[in-house]
Amino acid sequence: MPRNGILCVEGDWEEGLMRRRSVVPVLELIKSQWDVPFIYRTASTRDEFRVVVTEWLKAKYNKFPILYLGFHGNPGELEIGRELVPICDLHEFADKGTGRIVHFGACETLSADRAVLNKFLKMTRFVGLCGFKEEVDWLHSCALEIMILDELSKRKISAKNMHVFRENIQKVAGSLAKELGFHIWERGKIFR
Repeated sequence: MPRNGILCVEGDWEEGLMRRRSVVPVLELIKSQWDVPFIYRTASTRDEFRVVVTEWLKAKYNKFPILYLGFHGNPGELEIGRELVPICDLHEFADKGTGRIVHFGACETLSADRAVLNKFLKMTRFVGLCGFKEEVDWLHSCALEIMILDELSKRKISAKNMHVFRENIQKVAGSLAKELGFHIWERGKIFR
């Protein structure tokens, strides 16, 4: 059975032209190991981000239901370029996330108030969201994200399958997930 595809949108981790960090090796590893298709784009401004995700939300990308956002973050926010964007201000997702999930590969984004995360899910209709409540070590988070993306790519993204995702992450990486403050939100419920 073909795997779910991933759209990864990555921001600038460092200033200047000597950028060294990237999540591309994570994507290439899961592609080579499990044949998980991916699309990779960068966004250094809010407008670039909007263009990429607006395109992804078109029906022709339904085979890429996993959105992996690799940015710096703060509670309830993404740092896109030099702008701090509250996740509830990502209006391009409004009512368009059915059958899709978003992984915030961003420190502390999910340490936002529960009401903010529930509002985001209600506004977007994503099946769920996952990410980190803590400041995370780069390499450790990449190791966990390999397992997260592997699990998400294995089965249809649906409310019914969220418990399988949660249980499998707990089984294969429970202590690492706990150490990094990884959480999964699903329509008003939070799992540790």
